[in-house]
Amino acid sequence: MAPAFAPTVASPLLGRLNAELIRNSLKLAVAVFVTATVAVWTERIEFVWYPVMAAIIVVDDNDEQTISAATARILGTVMGGLITFLVHTMLSGWIGVLVSLVLMIPILQALGWQSALGTAGLTSIMFLMIPSHVALNWTYVFNRALDTVVGCVVAILVGLLFWPRDSYRELNAADQRLRRTLLSQLQHYSAWLQDQQHRPTPLNPAPLTTDLVRMEQLVGRERSGPRQRLLRRNQWEERLRLWQLAQFHWIAWERLLQSLPEQQAQQAEPIRHSIGALLQQLAAAPGPTPPRNSRIWQQLAVQQRLPLLPLLALAEELRPLHACLGGLNRLAPQ
Repeated sequence: MAPAFAPTVASPLLGRLNAELIRNSLKLAVAVFVTATVAVWTERIEFVWYPVMAAIIVVDDNDEQTISAATARILGTVMGGLITFLVHTMLSGWIGVLVSLVLMIPILQALGWQSALGTAGLTSIMFLMIPSHVALNWTYVFNRALDTVVGCVVAILVGLLFWPRDSYRELNAADQRLRRTLLSQLQHYSAWLQDQQHRPTPLNPAPLTTDLVRMEQLVGRERSGPRQRLLRRNQWEERLRLWQLAQFHWIAWERLLQSLPEQQAQQAEPIRHSIGALLQQLAAAPGPTPPRNSRIWQQLAVQQRLPLLPLLALAEELRPLHACLGGLNRLAPQ
């Protein structure tokens, strides 16, 4: 069963990864091509390195990250060129570059532009390629900053116009996949208890973890992005925490359930009732979490000759899982 199950689980994941790889590769290739075309058309091919490098560095999987990288790239180029130009009026060569780098760190930190430090340092070093340091003047600094702006603008426009990313669509898709997976598994357990099918195999945690990790990445991006109000209004941070807790308790609950003998577990009324309650929490009107009641599980252990500790552990995992599924149902979009 395991060899047949693994490709089934891996295929959708590999498909999503391949789609992301193709998307990002096309975005980068188009951004570089358009940037080089603009450089040729404006007869600035001699310094095409600057806009092309800016486009390569700025292109990101996330549009908000692309804008942040573009801002850092432009600020770094301007400040790096300005500081290097001022230093080179007094010093030249590697000594001038060293002094420029020493001055950049406190200046950029004081301005709160730490993200531009790498670009500023690279700009200072690249200016060594100028044949004569006399050529390093205001016009040169302005033109290289303009080249960098062109590369950044092209990278942003390519991402926004051709491959826009909708984080909330992805969040809703991952949320729906997780709901369908748990709901389908609970329905299988319900059919098993009615002797309509074989005992279900526990869910593979890998696809659940993949969706949760993706949701965490998207929520982290939107938290610092321009649409953070929409994130709070839809309560995505609360939903993410509930999903993380639900996955943890689900895996533990299902493994404990799997450890019980099949015939006795299938005939146990508390187990039948608990699975029905979980199904109702996720698919119907959620109710309050039932209070802790160890007596019914002790009676079950005596009646079915089952080990008591796994039954008590099963009951302890059931309560937080019941609460998490109910909370997710309440926060689900209507």
